[in-house]
Amino acid sequence: MTLLFGQEKIVDKSADNLFNKIRTFDLGGVDSSLFFNKSSRELFLLNSFRQLVAGESYYIEDMLYPKDGPKEDFFYLLLKGDISIEENRTIKSDSIAYAAYLKAYHIANEKNDIILKCESLKRILKYHFKAKEDVMTFHDYAKTYRELAYDLHEKLYAEYYYFGSAIGIIYDFKRLDLKPLPKALKALALAESNSKYYLAGRLSQLIGVYYDIIINNKAKARFYYKKAINHYKAIPYYFAQKNRNDLSYNLGSLELDDKNFYLALDYLNKINHKAIPKRDEQDKILIYKNYYSVYFNLGVMDSALYYLQKKSVLQDSLNLILRAKDVKDIQTKYETAEKEKQILEEQQKVRANRNWLIAACLALLFGTGIAVLFQKNTTKKRLLAEQEALLKQERVDNLLKEQELVSIDAMIAGQEKERQRVANELHDDLGSLMATIKLHFDNSKVSKKDPALQNAQKLLEEAYQKVRSMAHSKNSGVMSDQGLLPAIKKMAQVITETNALEVVVEDFGMGDRLENSLELNLFRMVQELVANTIKHAEASKVSIQLTQHKDTLNIIIEDNGKGFDRTKIDTSKTGMGLTTIEKRVEHLEGNFTVDSVLGKGTSILIDIPV
Repeated sequence: MTLLFGQEKIVDKSADNLFNKIRTFDLGGVDSSLFFNKSSRELFLLNSFRQLVAGESYYIEDMLYPKDGPKEDFFYLLLKGDISIEENRTIKSDSIAYAAYLKAYHIANEKNDIILKCESLKRILKYHFKAKEDVMTFHDYAKTYRELAYDLHEKLYAEYYYFGSAIGIIYDFKRLDLKPLPKALKALALAESNSKYYLAGRLSQLIGVYYDIIINNKAKARFYYKKAINHYKAIPYYFAQKNRNDLSYNLGSLELDDKNFYLALDYLNKINHKAIPKRDEQDKILIYKNYYSVYFNLGVMDSALYYLQKKSVLQDSLNLILRAKDVKDIQTKYETAEKEKQILEEQQKVRANRNWLIAACLALLFGTGIAVLFQKNTTKKRLLAEQEALLKQERVDNLLKEQELVSIDAMIAGQEKERQRVANELHDDLGSLMATIKLHFDNSKVSKKDPALQNAQKLLEEAYQKVRSMAHSKNSGVMSDQGLLPAIKKMAQVITETNALEVVVEDFGMGDRLENSLELNLFRMVQELVANTIKHAEASKVSIQLTQHKDTLNIIIEDNGKGFDRTKIDTSKTGMGLTTIEKRVEHLEGNFTVDSVLGKGTSILIDIPV
């Protein structure tokens, strides 16, 4: 059997078998030695295997720059998203992961590959399940996955996500007309009869949630929670033990709330602490807190004190890590301020030395006598004028830097206003006048066969068309009706047609137009970043990705150029450079991230609330 992998048929049955084992959580006989090369697909499978078995990413440098393709490679994008979510676990890393998953799904759609579609959809749905927001989009993706599921494993997984999204809709919008439970129960029976223990556990767990928060039947909820635990017991790997731990904690909390302290203690003792990775130590604090509450209510004060101390020590440790991070941030800001102060002091010394030098020269000139003074009078005046102009220019430069943001806004607004005014005058005044002249000329009773008349009529038609063309050209900026995305695509087309640089624009979820001034700001920033690439990067290709997700616009600009070290950039240069663009993004309450490696290219990420 051959497996279609991104439109590439893989004849190697062992590679097919490896993919299917990891996809269906059948990890018996799989070990790291089976991954023998460093292609993005092999690295993706290896990382998936490590996360399932140990809950840890297999992070190496080759994962960032795989040998078999550029960053647009499907498996590289899945790998990037998986590592970002598992290793960083922040809102920003989740945003980067979601953008990568969406782009991978777009690639799968272009290739019309069902297997790749399902792999990217499972990750998109996992993100929505974790985020617990935008439940309607979650439900739409779940329905799509349900339609594409191509074998029993994928169908059961699709039913799990569909059931989860339906619970969200019922809970958020009180849609009691939805009846997803019968199909979920049918899927559970099918999973159990086919020994699909993990999916049987997930479905049981979700059915327990349905009885718990929708039906409010605690007895049924407990029954399915316990059933889920039994299914997870059949799987010795991290990915099942993590869910088993969560359920043991949840059941213990339920019994604690009902004051069944011995039952609560029994469930807490079933938690496997070795299956809790270091990055999830916050979970241990909750577990220690429940231990303390149980022993306190049972009157076992030495044990209660023991777990209270463990909770406090771990909490203090985590707080210390957070404080250390804050201190490091403060220290970085302090060192930056000290460097800026040192630079300022050196500049002041230079200016002071220069002023003393000027004074000494003037004294020397004065001491040479009246005759020399008269001879050099013109030269002295010129030197003084130049020094005064230089000092004035320095003051003006400082003022311009302080008002940089305001100047950029005024410049952009002024350019658009002037473009609109010129276009209106060309179209409404001069265009209308020439159209009237042309009408009179066409209706004249003079012989139409006169060669001079024909030439004049031809020239008049050309002049009229040029005026119209100029009016439309002047009125074609981002402030007109076209909007941000068409303006960026038009810019990319113009640059690509030069054959010097290929600019590719991709958009995901771009809906209605944004506020006009915001579109203009974003367009100018993208325009400047592309211009910087043309001038400095020596790249052959630039990718511009725009992703709009709910109230956030994500812009990623990547090139395959030579990269740079940002610490060595001369920030004193004028123009709308990286520092100015970063200030603009901060002014818009967004985030600006630059990721550049020498010889590897540059990626710039902009997140803007819209």
